[in-house]
Amino acid sequence: MTHDGMSSLQIAKQLRKVVSERTVRRWQHMYRSTDKIDLKTPAGRPRIIRTKSLIRKVTNRFIYKGRQSARKLANSLGISKGTIGRIIHEDLHLHAYRVIIEPNLNDDHKQRRVSFTYWVAFSIAKMTVFMLPLDTTLMNTKEQSRRPSFQKKLMVWLAASKNGLSLPIIFEPGETLTHENYIEIVLPHALSEGQRLLGDNFIYQQDNATPHKHKDSIAWIKKNFPQFIDENKWPPNSPDLNVLDYYVWDAIGHNMHWDKVKSYDSLIDEIKKGISRVPKNDLLRSVQNWSSRIFSILKTKGAYIK
Repeated sequence: MTHDGMSSLQIAKQLRKVVSERTVRRWQHMYRSTDKIDLKTPAGRPRIIRTKSLIRKVTNRFIYKGRQSARKLANSLGISKGTIGRIIHEDLHLHAYRVIIEPNLNDDHKQRRVSFTYWVAFSIAKMTVFMLPLDTTLMNTKEQSRRPSFQKKLMVWLAASKNGLSLPIIFEPGETLTHENYIEIVLPHALSEGQRLLGDNFIYQQDNATPHKHKDSIAWIKKNFPQFIDENKWPPNSPDLNVLDYYVWDAIGHNMHWDKVKSYDSLIDEIKKGISRVPKNDLLRSVQNWSSRIFSILKTKGAYIK
């Protein structure tokens, strides 16, 4: 309690949860013991696990071995998954790849994934000027407001490239995607953003959604885009090959302030802010890893990349 009778919980609420109740209690104990609050004194016990030496080891693993599972990395170093998570997020300021809910892959799907790998190796990789695909998708935002009074979803179109994210298209609440509005709204925007981000030499990639595969959509794409990965090339059920699925959507949700979402307008505002807050270096790293993920399919014999 303070001199005016306020509890640590009341003080934490007064500070609008800038600090936790636990921190307030520590400050109170410090003040009672020393008649002052020393903010330079770190909380808790001195570090005996998350040391500079350990952080350096983790850094070197990423430098020399590339993308790794946090769980496997923790096991190889003999530390907990919680410790490796804090090192990745708090010390290295990295963002873990999201765990994807994987659709079932049958033998035909696996074979198409292997065939796609060979096509990339012998077609795309041999181009004189190689630009990574402009990954595109249309999907519902995966996260919802933490406020029970507003739990809605919006469809958002976004593209990702090595030079950054496109400007999004955020559809009206309840609006669905048809081949008509895909041709009228999405494709011209995708072409313009592809040229802005990558110039005139880029590859357009889309998933196999019905509006994407419509004959009129395909005709528009073939007429206007410089290069295109069609449905016969792109393997089905492959979210682990789409940078939007294995990194971008999760990064956007991670950088949104969900407590501010109270209406569709505030949801749209936070989606835009979340997109603008995606770290450029992490995005570039995720896009650059696309090639290595593709060739990992040969090791898994078409199965999902772990």
